[in-house]
Amino acid sequence: MRFPLLSFALLLVASPVFGQGTPAPQNSAPQYPTPQYTAPVAPVYPGYGMFTNTATAAQGALEGMADVASAAGSYNLQTSEANINQQEANRLSIQNQQIYADTYYQMRAEHDAYEAKKHPRPTEEQLVHLAREGIPKPLPSGSLDQVAGTVNWPELLQYPEFAEDRKQIETMLKFKTDHGSLGAQQSAQFTQAVEDMAVILKRGISKVPPQKYMESYDFLKSLLYSTTQNQLP
Repeated sequence: MRFPLLSFALLLVASPVFGQGTPAPQNSAPQYPTPQYTAPVAPVYPGYGMFTNTATAAQGALEGMADVASAAGSYNLQTSEANINQQEANRLSIQNQQIYADTYYQMRAEHDAYEAKKHPRPTEEQLVHLAREGIPKPLPSGSLDQVAGTVNWPELLQYPEFAEDRKQIETMLKFKTDHGSLGAQQSAQFTQAVEDMAVILKRGISKVPPQKYMESYDFLKSLLYSTTQNQLP
């Protein structure tokens, strides 16, 4: 029986011996599968205006009211905390001022106590004694003729430089004898004349004996005080 050629060819291909092909050599490199690159897939975002709210109108209103209440509560809380902080700052400021004042007066009291201990205050008797020492001594006996209003001047005060002031002083003394006292104008003229004589006397202090200078100066002080209750500067 004869088979067609086409049937014979198909039989060869389907045969296990011929379908396996030629075996690979034993020393050939192993074959690895080629990796396949897969491009990343970009996330898909909804377009602008495509977001939707699944809550109902009532739920949205309640959430809005809750947000308003929460904001009001936060505002009140922050305002309260700010007021508390301000009050605390005011309290600390007042406390600091009080501490400063207490420290100042304490230091002042300590200083006054130190000065009082270092320089004791004079007693009443000492003050009276010091006041009496400041008063010029009375004029020497025979220095002044109350009736005539003339003065027995010390030697230095008889120099010509004092002549004009001596005349002014004796004129005021005569006025006091005639009227019993000096008026405000006469008292000012008398004081000015005595002070002018003291100035002239001081100009020549280096040219005269110290004892005679002090005698003349003390005389002028006593004359001024006994007449007007004023004192030389």
